[in-house]
Amino acid sequence: MTGYIRTRILPWVVWVGTMAGAGWLWLDVRAEGNAVGFALGVETTVRPAAAGRVQTIEVAPGQQVHAGQVVAVLDAAELDAEQAILAAERARLEASLGAVRSETTMQIDDKAREADESIAAAEMAVRSARSNREVRAAELRAISAQFDTLAGLVKERMADRRDLDALGVKRAALRKEVEAADTLVPDLVRQAAAARDRRAALPTDATELALQPVRAELAVVAGRERLLAVRREQTVLRAPADGQVAAIHVRAGQVAGPNAPVLTIVSRGPSDDDEVLVCLREGQAGQVRVGEAVLLRSRSAGGRSVTAHVTRLGPQIAELPERCRRNPDLPEWGREVAVALDEHAPLLPGQAFAVSFLGYPSPCAAGTSDPPASPTNEQVLAAPMIDSLHPPIRAGAPEVP
Repeated sequence: MTGYIRTRILPWVVWVGTMAGAGWLWLDVRAEGNAVGFALGVETTVRPAAAGRVQTIEVAPGQQVHAGQVVAVLDAAELDAEQAILAAERARLEASLGAVRSETTMQIDDKAREADESIAAAEMAVRSARSNREVRAAELRAISAQFDTLAGLVKERMADRRDLDALGVKRAALRKEVEAADTLVPDLVRQAAAARDRRAALPTDATELALQPVRAELAVVAGRERLLAVRREQTVLRAPADGQVAAIHVRAGQVAGPNAPVLTIVSRGPSDDDEVLVCLREGQAGQVRVGEAVLLRSRSAGGRSVTAHVTRLGPQIAELPERCRRNPDLPEWGREVAVALDEHAPLLPGQAFAVSFLGYPSPCAAGTSDPPASPTNEQVLAAPMIDSLHPPIRAGAPEVP
């Protein structure tokens, strides 16, 4: 009996089981479509530029956030202390600025007064020397006239020669004084001119020149204040884009830094349209065209189907993401295709879809005409959202319309 079961009945049981498994797999493949797609989404981690202690968390997991919204605040006590130090340094430099201005103004006034006094003294000396020279020149002329008259009298023996000699000595002395005055006056004129030049050379912007070092220190303080303002702004963490808070990694009071994110935000993909990224294996890569109609079915339980159309084709065959591989540990190659929904439908970033390419142009694709009117049971003119799925699954590659 045992031999009969093993030789007669068991093979039929194995064959029926094999055919049932094959049928189940075929139905599963038919229901799932001939490609896999994922709703485009971007996962962004919010982290501070420098390590700091988290003061408050402003959002909760699952909360919708908008770009620029404050999501967390770091402790700024250290920055407050630095701000107080900079404020004191600025006050000191501004006080020093006033003191240097007053002191420099007084010094410039003193130097100008000294230069004016030197000019006045030099000009007075020139005037005195010139006056003295004129007096001595007049005396010399008078003595010279007397000398000539007395010399004539002496020659006629009408005057004493000793008087003539005394008058000659006096005349010689006056001549020496006039000659000395002729030398002294130009020297005094040059000295007066030099004094005027020194007065003109006094800087008119000496105060500003003296203030430049203090102003440079104030500029350094201003730069440190701007840098401090940037660091203070970095303590306020904001959402980089519209999205939903997926996870919060730290709590208030904990330390976060560039390598320790505070929270994760999931937002829609880079396109404003409702798009799904489809992974085609290498054998399917050349069988899809831009504008082709597509049917998407969510792979979740009770998933609904939507119609879409191909918008972009990947430029090359490349390694597929892990989610697109039949075995995530084994690399697989293929092409990425972007499809856009014909009508808006709520998409969860990263949501998986079974994708069926329908083989005819979509009426919603730009630059395409209406699909052929030939009645076939395999053409699905489905609304964007339908409750049941009866798509015409292509066993092979879609035909180019």
